[in-house]
Order: sequence, then C-alpha cells, then structure tokens
Amino acid sequence: MVKKKSFSLKTLILIPVIISLFAIIACGSAAEPAPQAPAEAPKASSAQPTAVPQPKQEAADTTEARDKLVFVMAAEPGSLDPWDPNCNATLDTAVCNEIVNEPLTWITSDTFEVVTLSGIESWEQIGPKKWNFKLREGVTFHNGEPWNAENVKAGMDQNGNAENSSQSYSYHGALHGEVIDNLTVQAVCEKDCPILPRGMIFSRFQAPEWYAAQSVDDRSRHVNGIGPYKLIEWRPGIDIIMELNENYVPNPDGSIVDGQAPHIENLTNLWRGEELVRAAMVQTGEADWAADIGLENKASVPQWKISGTTEVYALILDTMWHPELKKKKVREALNLAIDCQAITDALLEGMPCWGNISPAGTVGLTPENSAAYGYDPTRAKQLLEEAGYDPKNTINVHTRTGRCCRDMEFQEAILSYWQEAGITSEFAVLERTRSKEITSSGCGRFKDDETYVGVWDCAKREPPGPNYASAHAFTTATSNEMLDTQVQANRRVGCVHTSSFACYPEIWNKSIVAFATPPGADRTSRMEEIADFIHNDFIFVPLVQVQYVYGLAGDLDWEPLYAPRLRANTFKFNYSSLLMPHIFLINSRYFYRFLHCITSKWLTKLLI
Repeated sequence: MVKKKSFSLKTLILIPVIISLFAIIACGSAAEPAPQAPAEAPKASSAQPTAVPQPKQEAADTTEARDKLVFVMAAEPGSLDPWDPNCNATLDTAVCNEIVNEPLTWITSDTFEVVTLSGIESWEQIGPKKWNFKLREGVTFHNGEPWNAENVKAGMDQNGNAENSSQSYSYHGALHGEVIDNLTVQAVCEKDCPILPRGMIFSRFQAPEWYAAQSVDDRSRHVNGIGPYKLIEWRPGIDIIMELNENYVPNPDGSIVDGQAPHIENLTNLWRGEELVRAAMVQTGEADWAADIGLENKASVPQWKISGTTEVYALILDTMWHPELKKKKVREALNLAIDCQAITDALLEGMPCWGNISPAGTVGLTPENSAAYGYDPTRAKQLLEEAGYDPKNTINVHTRTGRCCRDMEFQEAILSYWQEAGITSEFAVLERTRSKEITSSGCGRFKDDETYVGVWDCAKREPPGPNYASAHAFTTATSNEMLDTQVQANRRVGCVHTSSFACYPEIWNKSIVAFATPPGADRTSRMEEIADFIHNDFIFVPLVQVQYVYGLAGDLDWEPLYAPRLRANTFKFNYSSLLMPHIFLINSRYFYRFLHCITSKWLTKLLI
C-alpha cells in the first residue's frame, strides 16, 4: 500500500513564498532594492532653550518591502503652492502640506502634544508677542537652497501677511520674522500669541529664491519644500509623482514616528471621487492605500483602519442674509426636527450625534455644551409658529459630494425631516469650484476691530441671493490641532476668516480676550463660555464627529494620524505578511501578478 504524503505546516507557510518567487522569476522582475538608511541626524546645538515635550514611543522599524506606493484621494488638489488658498490643509491637499512640504511643528496623534519635525530643534517664548525658534542644522530645501534664519523669515513673512489670511497666524493678527542669527529666527506677532507653536502646524516654507523666480502658474504646479518627499511631476487629471528626499533630516528622537525618515522610495498620488471606486482600487492592487472608502466598503479591502474623531460634520447657517435663519427659534427648530441618531443608525453604523462644532477633547467643551440636541418634532413645530416662520423663504442647503460620511444620503435625510416639520428646503450638490467660490466669499471680516465701522466688509455687498447660500455642510479641521474651541469659533462665526454667512460680534469679542490668555484655568473657562454660546444659540446644525475609513493593501503597515492629515513617511511595506497564506491570497497585488505572469507565460508557449 502506498502511504499518502501529508503537507507539514512549514510547507504550507512556504507555499506563498515559493509562488511569489516564481512569479518574480517568471516575469523577469528585478530584485527589490535594499532598504535605504535614514539620513544621519545632525548634532544638537549647545544652546538649551525651553524644553520641547516629546512623546515616548517605540522606535519605528525601517523594513522596506517594495519601493513604490500608490495612494488614492477623493479629489485632485487645486494647487501645489502651499501659500495658495487652493492648498488648504485638507486630506486631498496632503501633497503640498505634509508630504512635499513640512511645517515647523506637529501635533502627535496619541497625546496631542506639540513636537518638532525636521526644521527646528526647539522654541522659546521671550515675550507675550515673541517666540524664538532654533533651526536644525543640515536641512536644505529640495532644490538645495539653505534652510537658515533668513529664508525661514521669508516664509514667516509670507504666511503672516495679513492679506494672505493664513490660518497659521490669523488669530494673532499679522506676523513677521526677525533674524537673530543664522540658525535662530524670531516670530513677532501683532497680538499676544501664547500658543503660537501649536499654530505653527500650519506654517509652510518654500525655497525663496526659486519661488520669487516662478510665475503664478508655475508656483501652482510645483513646490520646493523640506518635506520627506520631493515632487517630480504633476500631470493634471492623471497623477502626481514623488520620490524620497534623500537629504531629509529626521527628528533625532526616533520615537517620533511622524518625524522619521521615509521608508518607501517612490510615491504616486491618484484621485477618484467615489468611495466604492477607491476601495476597489485597493482590492485589485491598483492602489496600496485609499482615503475614506466608507464604512460600507471596509470588508472589501485586505485591511481597513478607522481614524479617531477629530472633525465635526455640521451645517453652518446663514444668519446674515436669510430672513428665517436670523431667528434663534427657527434655528432651534431645525435641530429639534431632525432625528439625527436614526440617520446615523441607518447610514453610519450608529455613529453618535454631536452638539458642537469642535470634537471631543477640545478645550472648552463640556458634556453639557457638546450634547446632541435630540429629536422633538412637536416642539420644533411650536417654535416655528412662535417665530412666525414663513415657508415661502426656502432654506437652501448645498454641499459637495465626498466631503464626509455619505453626505449625499445624510443631507437628503435631513431635508426629509424638515419637510415633515413644515420647513421648505432644497438640496443641491455643487461642483468643487463653485462650492469654494461660495464658501470663500470673504464675508465676515471686520473693517475696524475697535469701532466696527461699517460692521463687516460683506455687509456692503449685495446678498448672495438664491445660490444655495442659506446653509452649507462643512467639516472642521483644526480643533484638536489647536486644542481650542475659540479657533473654530473665530473661523466659522467670529466675523474673521469665516467661510460662511454667519457673524457674531459676541464671539469675536470673547475670542480676543481668550486668545491672549495663556494656557490654564482662565483660558479653559473662557473657552467654555464660547462653546456654551455656540451650543445655546443654535448657530449650527451639528451632526456627527467624523470618522474616516481607510483601505490598505495586505502588506502595508500604517496607522491613521488625526484626520485629515497624512504623513507619507509613516508608510512602510512588510514582507512578513507574505509569509501568511491568507494574507497572500487577499493581497491582490501579488495574487493577480502571479496569475497574470503564469497565464501570459502559458499562453505564449501554447501559441508558439
């Protein structure tokens, strides 16, 4: 009797490895390059200014499995110029913000502490309006221009110019730099700036000589920063190609994952508007990483990750022009008429509803001023009657698809509830350019901070009319980064830098005082006053804290940072995943490559 042979566990484990090697040989593929060693960290300066807190984590492994990563976003960036408003610190503009460029500081994902990246060693406050930043030696712009105090000052002046309305410094008024020595630059704020290092997460710097020589069009198509990757080419409508910056100076403290040397040599950025399409690209191996694939698509990809709740999805209301939305009782009715939790149960797997514009963990939020408003249609109808609501004044709602968490379905559900309550409303999806045109209208800027002469600039303009200016959906993007409710209040309703048609002098006045207050109990108390006002005045229709679902290839190691930020130097491939048969089978890139190679070789022999 012939004894049957059985496969050992060792043999089963080796099967995918053998198959992978065979596929590589069969296809004539070149060997994978050896991992590139991180750039040597410069020696620290002998100067010892105020210590910068650093989180303690395990040092990251630099194992490299492949030399190219393809990642797909929801939309193509409008510009790669970090000083252009079309590069506005969203996930879709990560190339010009966090990949090719790099801010002076960063907020860690776990502790939300502010830390250094490649450009500086430390900082020190030397007065209510002045901070010194010690620059790191050995850093250069991608084109070779030196990273020194003179060139950093040029970037500070560009960002801090009041005409640019940069979100880095806008809360401090205008800002400019002063050269102290070759590696020390002083930031001088127009107003007291007790938390400026946190604001520096939005600072952007470009090679000044190169930038001055470029046309506006050229500036939008290219960027010379100090980030971990260099821009090779942007082919509009097709892709963005980047490669590792071999001169990147990682943070000497290897525990700072966000500041580590990049692992993967080449990056390609693609964009697709549909969540399902982005998920399918990861599933088939066309992409290695996809932004926001939606909860319903997470099971279709080899790996998925969910980010923390760092944003709030909400409707911002036009309290300046719309005759009904000016009425507090109408705004309250809009909130009470919606069964928010029923919507999230149906669309977002029960994601909890929220009652403010800033997410959990933000300074100033309490259980009371962040509680969801609840569902009370009877009370909503009563408030509408008391307010003298006129249904002829349609409340238009506009959004753009892909902004957040099944936003199309969410908005349609909201309008359905409003119609049941007797509220006349319409919903429209705007093209990206049209949406930006409306939300960047410039409404809300005081002409005179002291006397409010003329109140605000846009008050002299004609009302926007029926072009969907009544309310629009937005996601906040800075609260946990700046850790202040005041920041969101200023941006959305404080009469400066608003992207809406809401303007509240009460919030502006409170913010002026709060922002000049150093961190501590007094600042927290003032933040709470602002959050209380926002919640109790029903300025918004707050909905949910946003969660992003990311799709990953089976061999990709990556953990989400606080959304919507992206550090490509934190990506790495892991060979060990290929040793597991189940990972091999679901990791489409290798499996499909194997099938293609074997099939093509077999067919060739058959035909010949």
